[in-house]
Amino acid sequence: MKVCFLHNHYLPAKIKSGSLQIESVIVPEFYPDLNTVYLGEPCYFNSVRSYIEHVVQRGYYSANTVYSIENNRVINSSRIRKTLLEFMDLGVKTIQLYCGHDNEFFSKKRGLTQAGEHLLCEISGTNLFLDLSHIPSDAALMIANRFTGRIIISHCACSDLYSSREPRSNSLTLNSIYQLAERVEVFGISFLNDIVASAENELNSTRLFDDIIAQILLFVDIVGTDKVALAPDYIDTEYFSRHFNAKLMFPDTLLTQEGLLAIANKIGRTLSQADVKKIFSGNVERLLLRPIA
Repeated sequence: MKVCFLHNHYLPAKIKSGSLQIESVIVPEFYPDLNTVYLGEPCYFNSVRSYIEHVVQRGYYSANTVYSIENNRVINSSRIRKTLLEFMDLGVKTIQLYCGHDNEFFSKKRGLTQAGEHLLCEISGTNLFLDLSHIPSDAALMIANRFTGRIIISHCACSDLYSSREPRSNSLTLNSIYQLAERVEVFGISFLNDIVASAENELNSTRLFDDIIAQILLFVDIVGTDKVALAPDYIDTEYFSRHFNAKLMFPDTLLTQEGLLAIANKIGRTLSQADVKKIFSGNVERLLLRPIA
């Protein structure tokens, strides 16, 4: 069985151990403290090129790996098209507009800036994917209705399944998912408690696993099996727990291939094996992954 994740900062060692073939879209990381966990060495990178060339040369990821730009501060607004074309040469296929902090392209309060309008135009013109993760539902809908190119939401969850129904950084309302379904080509379901758990600060692995299943099946009901993927968002949870002053975690079992098979078995009680395969690998392969050399 093959697994193609839509969004990760790295692949934990346990998840790569076993008979499953694991691939993922990867977010380049530039800071030594995080790369100590992600790569096993405290690397500092000053560009997307230096990161990608290093990880390929050292064998962390294959030459066919696809990358996603989450922190768009690496995009120079004075030469957006040239930068995007260089990224494409390196295997980048998705550009995120916002990742929780205002930037020169998008502000949570003010929305798109003039530079953001230019960035959207160039993303469309180069046929890259725009990633609307982290953007509040209303703004995501507005951008999706105006943007002429291809859209994904790489790591998210539905806030209507939260016990409080209060939105979080990566959540979308049920109503907005219905409205976005026509424009968004794939939605990635995260494994991180802060995004996907029904209860705030959920620390029970079993309940969190059940919440992930519920989110997958809800999105399937709304957008169909052709538009759902797995997007664990594996990060250094200790670092980000300190950074956000919150306990972040993944279900213990989902740091192993056995846990991934448990998801397949669980959703396979409701869905066909062909549909399970789409969610586990087919949808990401079809849209993003490059052919293996």
